[in-house]
Amino acid sequence: MLLQPHRAGAVQETTHVADLDQAALQLGEHVMNIAIQTGNLLMLKEALASDSQKMRFGSEFCMYALPSTSALETAYTSTEDAGKDFVYVTPRLADDYMDKIREHLSLLDDLGGTTVVVNDLGTLSIMREFSALTPHLGRQLVYTPSRCPWEEITEHPVSYFTKRKIKQIFYQTSLNYGPTLEFFKGLGVVGADVDWIPEIFNNLRSLTQKNLQVSVHLYSVPVAITRKCHMARFLGEENLDQCSRPCYTKAYSMENELLDIGMYLHGNAVFKLTDPDRKTINQLAKRGVSELVLTMSPLSRVSSHTELDGLLQSLQA
Repeated sequence: MLLQPHRAGAVQETTHVADLDQAALQLGEHVMNIAIQTGNLLMLKEALASDSQKMRFGSEFCMYALPSTSALETAYTSTEDAGKDFVYVTPRLADDYMDKIREHLSLLDDLGGTTVVVNDLGTLSIMREFSALTPHLGRQLVYTPSRCPWEEITEHPVSYFTKRKIKQIFYQTSLNYGPTLEFFKGLGVVGADVDWIPEIFNNLRSLTQKNLQVSVHLYSVPVAITRKCHMARFLGEENLDQCSRPCYTKAYSMENELLDIGMYLHGNAVFKLTDPDRKTINQLAKRGVSELVLTMSPLSRVSSHTELDGLLQSLQA
């Protein structure tokens, strides 16, 4: 396994073909909104200068990268002052971090409330204490076998009909199981994040028909997540609580000649990259999906509002 820096590249310029006041895609009778996700205040400042009207702020995967309470308040008020919508994103957490997340949730509740993306059942439980907060399931609480990077679903010789049944399971999410969906809705969940895996999109209609707001992440699919950060270990970070956050600017390609699979190490997660297209976005809209999520990171190669607006324009083409 070879690790090499994942180099950021320039965003290709495209013609401005639609009104980007709200960075929304007009798809016939449907409108697809685009939320921008950032992990730190510098990136948030760039995102606020873009045409997008919805900001997601926080750490999706790493509990060590949770913002300070003051940074969270700054992010919230800056977004509100800009007249844009704010969403707080939280990772999976160890027990030691529950007091900190309760402090964050209490702050947001006092500030007037917001939507919180939750990737931890403990966080979801704590949210029941705060009436002004709305839970939205993150990708780590929405399971799908199709995140697996291998091309073959099974190595065993099976019949055509058996393979078709396996594919039906492989390309579902955990929320397609009725009792699971009802469990989360009973806890107040109104929406959920899923990955850009086109084979699962046919199964999203049943979720939107049950009034679940589905958001689809663009460009990167997490295939493995650890609590300890392998990227920090690789770069010699000795104290994760005082990590220098190299993940804000770096990602590393992982070359495996035996498996012939391209993946990327970013923080405490390994990703495979995807390439969204407008035709599939249009199909998503017809299935009731109304939001895409674009994360500013070394993986998306977007770190400024000009790069961000350029990428949003390319999705309009």
